[in-house]
Amino acid sequence: MNVIGIAFAMVGAVFAALAAQMQHRAVHATKSDDESTLGLRALGKLVRQPTWLLGLLVMTLGGTLHAIGLGLAPVAVVQPVGVIAVGASAVFSARAGGPRLGRRGWIAVGAIAAGVAGFVAFAGSNAKATDVTGEAALQASEFVVIGVIGFCLLAMALKGWARGLAFATAGAIGYGLVSVLTRAVLQQFQHGGAAAFLIAALIGIGFALLVGAVLVQQAYANASPSTVMAGVTVVDPIVAVAIGVGLLGEVGAVSGGIAVAGVLCALVAVGGVLALPRQTMSSTEAAPERTLVSTSAG
Repeated sequence: MNVIGIAFAMVGAVFAALAAQMQHRAVHATKSDDESTLGLRALGKLVRQPTWLLGLLVMTLGGTLHAIGLGLAPVAVVQPVGVIAVGASAVFSARAGGPRLGRRGWIAVGAIAAGVAGFVAFAGSNAKATDVTGEAALQASEFVVIGVIGFCLLAMALKGWARGLAFATAGAIGYGLVSVLTRAVLQQFQHGGAAAFLIAALIGIGFALLVGAVLVQQAYANASPSTVMAGVTVVDPIVAVAIGVGLLGEVGAVSGGIAVAGVLCALVAVGGVLALPRQTMSSTEAAPERTLVSTSAG
């Protein structure tokens, strides 16, 4: 079953990369040349773009395939497969006339993959299932809100790909809450529980998805699809694991060596994310991508 689960996750990752390319193109076809942030009017135009809507459909399909993969294989096996989306996004971007990754760029992608795989493996080595209580869900929501606001403020102080990466991080933090609340909803259905908690969790999922999606579109306005995908792919599982460990008690006592190894893997992944944009920097990072063939690198 693990092989089948990995296969579903791989196809889902490719679909996620394709969706990122579509939505990135739609964002740059919508915003004006001097805009680095999408306002309400631009967002309203964006959600009516056929290319963006098609990207949303492809992204939903990719997420569904990834979820099926999680149901067939362990998280520690499936979650790192999502990093394929970073490499696939770079390939799609190059075929659309964007910058091509060189050797150093692919080394950065490899660092992201290895870092995420190691982090998830070490985090799951001593994991145990726990119930998501209303108090834990509320604390997780507060943690996520603080993180999202913090990185949004940081994004507003930055420019270029750094601004896009900060917005992508904020969106990924929001997405990290979705997995926790989804688990809470499933537990409510399985074991029964307060209807108010179930409704609140469903509302929280919808709100987190909406906020995450808006922030990712802001990221596309400032950075390449591969940069955005790298940020989301790394931060999402780190946030989910942090909530699981810190608030839900999913990991019992671990040795100092395992803890240090997990932190080092996370740092390797983050280092790859920070290095990747430097390997794809070109005029396409700043210029609008209004057609399949973008402006040539400067």
